[in-house]
Amino acid sequence: MTALENRKTRLIFTTADTIRERGKLRPVVIEARPMCAIVRLLGMRTGYPISYGAIYHAAARIAVEAERAAKKAKRRA
Repeated sequence: MTALENRKTRLIFTTADTIRERGKLRPVVIEARPMCAIVRLLGMRTGYPISYGAIYHAAARIAVEAERAAKKAKRRA
């Protein structure tokens, strides 16, 4: 497997997740780059860069919140 910074071709993929924008459900498109990922909706030109570190921290925060919610639900039961 080649490191992302050494790739010659672009790595772009469409996810199964959809977002409603301008009256249509549009799939989320991810463009992987060496320093960050560009997230946009299919058919839209506007993309938002996000660093891989920010993605990791968001995923870790979501996992901790889910764990806390599970513990809280367990205590209530």
